[in-house]
Amino acid sequence: LAQTPVKNTVHVDELGRPITKQQLLEPFVIPNLVGFSVATFLPGQVMMPPHAHETMHEIFYVIDGNGIFQIDGEDIAVTPGSFLHIAPLQRHGIWVPKENNKPLKLVVTGVSVGEKKK
Repeated sequence: LAQTPVKNTVHVDELGRPITKQQLLEPFVIPNLVGFSVATFLPGQVMMPPHAHETMHEIFYVIDGNGIFQIDGEDIAVTPGSFLHIAPLQRHGIWVPKENNKPLKLVVTGVSVGEKKK
């Protein structure tokens, strides 16, 4: 992981800081797999309001730090070892409290299923 470049994601917090990721497997190299990466959220970073994916199962595994996922309106505290599966159409958001003293690092992957409605 130390040799994998850090890239900015499209998600930017209210202070203009991007959430970053280290992409280990590019999206759709394996059909339907939307990639495999390690995402990093700094203390105080927020990916809200909640959003949903129409045709994607998203999978998160916490490897370091802690934070909060909101899934369908319920706040869930996550710590190292937490595993979350977000099904298509489940509304979800992520944030790391400002008081945290280290970033939240997550393994992120997903599987695309079905076709988007037009």
